[in-house]
Amino acid sequence: MHFFLHPTSRAPPPPGKEAGHMSQGVNAQAETSRDVKSRTQTDTLRTLAQHMRNSIELKNRVFRGRSYPNSFIGSDAIRYLINEGLVETVKDGESLGEALIKAGEIVHVTKEHGLKNKGYFYYFAQDAPFHGGVTQRSSSSPPQSWTHLFHGLGKPQTRTDSTYQPQIISALANGDLNSTAIDDLLNRELKQSGSTLKKLNISPLDKHNSTLLENVHPLSWKDPMPPKGKYNLVVLGGGTGGLVTAAGAAAVGARVALVEANLLGGDCLNAGCVPSKALLRSAKVAHTVRNCKEYGINIEGKITVDFGAVMKRLRRLRASLAPNDSAQRFSKLGVDVYMGHGSFTSKDILTVNGKNLRFHRAVIATGGSPNIPGIPGLKSVPILTSLQVFNLTVLPPKIAIIGTGPVGCEMAQAFTRFGSEVHMFLRGDMPLRKEEIDAREVLMTALENDGVIFHKQIKFKKVEMAKEGTQNKVTMDKNKEFPDILISIIKERKIETIRVNTVIVAAGRRPNVLSCGLDKAGVQFHPLRGIKINDHLQTSNPAIYAVGDCASAYHFTHVADHMARIAVRNALFFGSGRMSGLRIPWCTYTDPQLAHVGEYERDLKRRKVEYQVQKKEFKDVDRSVVDTLTTGFVKNPCLFFRYGVQILLKARSDKILGVTIVGSYAGDMISEISVAMKANMGLAELGSVIHPYPTAAEAIRACGDLYNRTRLTKTTHRLLRGLLEFRRT
Repeated sequence: MHFFLHPTSRAPPPPGKEAGHMSQGVNAQAETSRDVKSRTQTDTLRTLAQHMRNSIELKNRVFRGRSYPNSFIGSDAIRYLINEGLVETVKDGESLGEALIKAGEIVHVTKEHGLKNKGYFYYFAQDAPFHGGVTQRSSSSPPQSWTHLFHGLGKPQTRTDSTYQPQIISALANGDLNSTAIDDLLNRELKQSGSTLKKLNISPLDKHNSTLLENVHPLSWKDPMPPKGKYNLVVLGGGTGGLVTAAGAAAVGARVALVEANLLGGDCLNAGCVPSKALLRSAKVAHTVRNCKEYGINIEGKITVDFGAVMKRLRRLRASLAPNDSAQRFSKLGVDVYMGHGSFTSKDILTVNGKNLRFHRAVIATGGSPNIPGIPGLKSVPILTSLQVFNLTVLPPKIAIIGTGPVGCEMAQAFTRFGSEVHMFLRGDMPLRKEEIDAREVLMTALENDGVIFHKQIKFKKVEMAKEGTQNKVTMDKNKEFPDILISIIKERKIETIRVNTVIVAAGRRPNVLSCGLDKAGVQFHPLRGIKINDHLQTSNPAIYAVGDCASAYHFTHVADHMARIAVRNALFFGSGRMSGLRIPWCTYTDPQLAHVGEYERDLKRRKVEYQVQKKEFKDVDRSVVDTLTTGFVKNPCLFFRYGVQILLKARSDKILGVTIVGSYAGDMISEISVAMKANMGLAELGSVIHPYPTAAEAIRACGDLYNRTRLTKTTHRLLRGLLEFRRT
């Protein structure tokens, strides 16, 4: 090669252990020499980039409808390097290009490629639009990443343990250090970071959560500068609805700003779908192993759950998915990412971190927060919501779960299977009050068989900490004990008291609408019901749309996703997508799962719609039999398989009105029904679809067969029988 600078040249390695006898001055001299060489290389690459910029054609280039001003073509850059004698071959030129990219002097317009001898578009550093990014750290500046911040602040528990500061920073995040202790231990920057950590509700701060935070809330994120004109679209909120909106709009060439104050990815990634399903999977494995004799497998010795390892797996898997929702990824997509609290200051301006973002259209996707019911004393005791429960590292011995919806049921079953004593409190007789009665009864029986203790038809009297001297102290770890909490309930006019160590509140959600200046934007809202929108997702300000939990009664990730897709079309391209056009399925991921789409029997009765019912029990489905799921581990198989698949049809028709499935595969099976309903496919046609054998989905086909048999009237049967008799003559 004949570069004037070898692109892979490196400074000499620092002295090894064998040089430990060298003086501190010699080491300092080596460090200075290394810095000088690195600085010289950086300056040389910058000079080369400037010469290239003065010699290569820069102009506005368009690809797939998107404009890239002041960009150049990769093949032009390679040709320049060869013609100037800086390299001999294309391969050498591409290698030198990699050095320029690493130095930040040039960049592919979507940051997807290195410098290639092709027609790809590139920017020089001064021409590239800045969509936000992590600031570079100098040796004298405060830590610019969570990993740098955490590293070395506490001794790891073991040499192989990857946690940083297991005591100091976690205590800071949990609010366990007083101001004097913080002043003694931490500098000003670290205190500010600790305040941020407490707001973000992420702990323990091991390498997995550090990776999560690096992606979804970078410590030293530098906001872009707002454009002189307007954004095509400003998105407030970086959960599922906001991310899908921003990515979709940027993909079609819109100038987009995304504003998020807390964690990108929202509840789904950080405190909802992803961590809860990781937890449920571990719980199901524990349950299966305990019952492995059913499958002819014997395990010697005691089976135990390492709850710390369960939660570490959860954190690892969550962190592995974080790059999909990261600030860096969306910046590369061309979205201007602002990390801070955004608030409307007028009908077409949103302010964040002192910057005014003017917009042509805006989408509000601020999501929701856990609802804390008004139970006397509840706010005076330590509680966990979905924001904190996945921070646990030690299994609580006794847990009270307040809330009997999907989240409450999922958490109750998981913690029971891990070994906790779990109490659930019902104002009526069964959980999941929105579902069909038979399905609720099936699920409740399954939870009871797992060991969940139900307190039925109760009223809460009060919640309080046990008084000193009456406490049953349970050690959490070497330095801390579980709280001792008393829950007093009224049942059949008698007061009962349940003693627990942890209270998990899963009592629904409230929309995040009170602190984003909606009144100044002319957006109507209700503090409990959320933002008022029409069927096209428009708010009372026609330039502003709203999606997700802040504006919908359906608090599901997949609903926020599809609302976002409608909002992009309607806001930017005069679309006419309607919320009422969505066919929304959902699933409670207990074991068995409970999935539903469409209407319930009570809805049809209330509307006085005539209907018919087709059912198929899983005990009659071969796949469920061979998987030993005809009884599962439920003590009353007759009750369990009184259900299975239930399909509600319009009377004298095969039109599907609603479906409920209870079984291990329910969440996957419901999609087939959703597709059929979306395509206006009747049950008769669905029954003619070939299903692989053996699968649980055969239950759906079997329902189609059952319906087709109802079409065989006595008259038709008599005619067919006569025809067959005639052919035998």
